[in-house]
Amino acid sequence: MSLSSEPLPSENAPSHETKTLLWIAAGLAVVTVLAYWPTFANGFVNYDDDGYVTQNHAIQQGLSLANVAWAFRATAMANWHPLTWLSHMADVQFFANHAGGHHATSLLLHVSNVILLFFLVRAATGLLWRSAAVSALFALHPLNVESVAWISERKTLLCTFFMFLCLFAYGRYVRKPGWGRYLAVALLFALGLAAKPMIITLPFALLLIDYWPLNRLPVPDSRENRKLFLQKLAALVLEKVPLVLLCAASAYITVFAQGHSHAVASVVDMPLRARVGNALWCYVVYLAKGIWPLHLAIFYPHPESSLPLWKPALGILLLLLFLGYCLLRIERRYLIAGWLWYLGSLVPVIGFVQVGRQAMADRYAYTPFLGIFVLVVWLLAEGFRPNAQRRQVLATLAGAALLFFATLTWRQTTYWKDSFSLFEHALRVVPTNYMAENNLGSAYVDIGDIDTAYEHFLRATQERPKYGLAHYNLGNMLRRKNRLPEAVGELQLAIQYAQDPAQLANALHNLGVVWIEQNRLAEARAAFSEALAAQPQKQNSYVARGLAEFRLGDYAAAEADFATGASLAPDGAAVYWLGRSREARGNINGAIEAYRSALVLQPELQEAKEHLQAASSGRVSFLPKAN
Repeated sequence: MSLSSEPLPSENAPSHETKTLLWIAAGLAVVTVLAYWPTFANGFVNYDDDGYVTQNHAIQQGLSLANVAWAFRATAMANWHPLTWLSHMADVQFFANHAGGHHATSLLLHVSNVILLFFLVRAATGLLWRSAAVSALFALHPLNVESVAWISERKTLLCTFFMFLCLFAYGRYVRKPGWGRYLAVALLFALGLAAKPMIITLPFALLLIDYWPLNRLPVPDSRENRKLFLQKLAALVLEKVPLVLLCAASAYITVFAQGHSHAVASVVDMPLRARVGNALWCYVVYLAKGIWPLHLAIFYPHPESSLPLWKPALGILLLLLFLGYCLLRIERRYLIAGWLWYLGSLVPVIGFVQVGRQAMADRYAYTPFLGIFVLVVWLLAEGFRPNAQRRQVLATLAGAALLFFATLTWRQTTYWKDSFSLFEHALRVVPTNYMAENNLGSAYVDIGDIDTAYEHFLRATQERPKYGLAHYNLGNMLRRKNRLPEAVGELQLAIQYAQDPAQLANALHNLGVVWIEQNRLAEARAAFSEALAAQPQKQNSYVARGLAEFRLGDYAAAEADFATGASLAPDGAAVYWLGRSREARGNINGAIEAYRSALVLQPELQEAKEHLQAASSGRVSFLPKAN
């Protein structure tokens, strides 16, 4: 890659350049691992880790041809990212559900990204210590903790890894253009998109890299240069067309996946004015958190229409003011390149298209902040350039800032130990936080503290009355407290506000269970049928509907549902009730076969033993017993 200028005398690489580069890279790796050391003691959390790993049936089976094929077809978790699925499968293959192994893989990817960034910036600019400073900021900044310490965010680390490799390939292509080298760029870009579509803006970012540090475009500081700038820009845009086509394909697949999962908020649920206002304000909030990252949380609720007008107004004013500063200093190419990298890289996740209900997320800053890191390091280095004493002051300040960030990163990493520490911290940072209330309630359910869980779910529904998942969880707690009429009301609200087919099916299923307990069998049967319409492969709804049909005396329908439920997943209870249905219909031999199969699957199933013994001895009763 070409250089924007000759390096400063103090930054000239010595004769042992390679050895120096390797020592710096090793140092970056060591400090990164030390800052993130607490991750090795962290576990899974109950926010997406179940969907990505612990309760994902395909992932739990590890690597196989069938699961690899599934990875390329799946749009689960509102994304198409086959490489991410394969990464999680590989972890399960090697580490099973030992969380430390999964965290080690994520940290290894982050360390790899840090080292790749160092060599990338060094190759592009020729400036050793500035490259090291940018990489150290990327390695140690607390905003990146969410991407590294959250197992579900493997996708961010993977797509960044391929993005950096793509940039290396692009540098080779620029030095010696050719179809083979261009295909390498396209392939690595496609792999990045197959890990996470966050890097969909890369073709546009490459135009910024063309401007700086590759200097493929002139500085548009005069009429003649502006004309030449536009001519060369047109050629470079044309050069990126194949990559833009990859972007279009990725965008189509992503919209399909997110639409299929109902993850995108409609203009009715989230008006455009609210989205744009929040986006403009969050551009500023990200920068504030970058400077002073002391209050970071896993979830920041979207203000929706409650955001004061002065915030987006201030946001757009500050953004335009700094853009104006960059244009006034147009000869400093890195200013406009870094600033537009930050603004542009955030576009897919800033909220113009609202996916989820967060106002912003720390993980979204992982790659956009590269532009800010470069901008800040270059500005400071040039400001302290005149003499050695000033450079010494800068080095001291830089060391103190990195130590400050590393300390905060260590502390922030400890909050990811488990769901309790993660969401308790989130509530300290953002006290009105319905997502944190809901997930903390789920953590208390896991340890059997139903009363505390109930209080958290209740607060979640009070803070966000249209949050279907909290109503679902609250309904389940009310059922466990035997407050069945109230449980019905909450589950009906969960159905009304369900965000995706899976949530809808679960709410309908549990409503059916409550109606069985109230002996409202016809209504229960209808609820299970609706659950299966929303999620046709929902095995427990087939079994539950079979129970309702059995008690209604519709033994033929019950037998069909139990048979379907047993075929979808190995289930001793489903096979036992298949036997009961056959017995009730007079098919004794079929019943005996089913009871024996149930005991193979679940040897301790006492009811199957009793019915097998009775049927084998000719002592059968066709009168159904309540479950």
